[in-house]
Amino acid sequence: MDFEPQRYPRPPQVPKSLISLGVVIAVLLLLIFISNPFVVIPSGYVGVKLTLGKASPEELKPGLHLILPLLQRVEKMSVRTHSYDLTGGNSINALSKDGLTINVELTTLYKIMPDKAAEIYIEYGLLYEDRIIKPVIRSAVRDVIATLDSAQVYQERSLIQQRIADQVRKELEKRFILLDEILIRDIKLPRKVVEAIEQKRRALEEAQRMKFLVEKEKLEAERKKIEAKGIAEANKIIAGSLTKEYLMWKFLENIKAYAESGNNTIILIPYDTNMTPIIQLPEMKRK
Repeated sequence: MDFEPQRYPRPPQVPKSLISLGVVIAVLLLLIFISNPFVVIPSGYVGVKLTLGKASPEELKPGLHLILPLLQRVEKMSVRTHSYDLTGGNSINALSKDGLTINVELTTLYKIMPDKAAEIYIEYGLLYEDRIIKPVIRSAVRDVIATLDSAQVYQERSLIQQRIADQVRKELEKRFILLDEILIRDIKLPRKVVEAIEQKRRALEEAQRMKFLVEKEKLEAERKKIEAKGIAEANKIIAGSLTKEYLMWKFLENIKAYAESGNNTIILIPYDTNMTPIIQLPEMKRK
């Protein structure tokens, strides 16, 4: 049997351009799913979405989000409380009011504002600790120490901590960072300065102790004076009440009490008319 093309027509051919487009779409879809188009933002974080390197001003909240792989990526930024230490080689040297070098070590507790994470990223990137927090703290420490002399720095640790925290808090809030607390870990002064301050402190304490003792002695003397005055007043009153008639009455009362008692060794001393006891002492015999 001979083949007749007119009787069995060929199926229509798909244009090569459509085939190429389908292949491209399939490859893209495959790449998208291989590249994982889903991003999970965990609790305590927000996401900053970057499209071809440009940051979106809207933060991604915790949860599941869809992005375009190869075109978009997400930077996760923690909004939890962080600690930033300025110790050791990162400690701060500052000049006191009297020109001495003071070394301060401290820890900063902070967190970023969740709804301002994108702005922080756009302005400072992920290295905002070195670009914002560190310079602000160093400046605040030097400003506060410069207003105090070395003795105040040595003794007023809590005051220094509060003043630094107040200044740092104000500056960080301008940059969308919340300060929780500033904790001073150590303040180092030259050893000779510390010894001089300690010696002065001990001398002051001794002077205060002596002042207290002097005041105590003054109060004790005043008390004794008042007590003596009271006794003198009492004696004066008693002396005024000891009349001749009263003494005679008291003498007779005592004789009556002795007579009624069972004591056989009572000695009665006679009185003269002036109620003066008459006692005749025997002369000592010469040997």
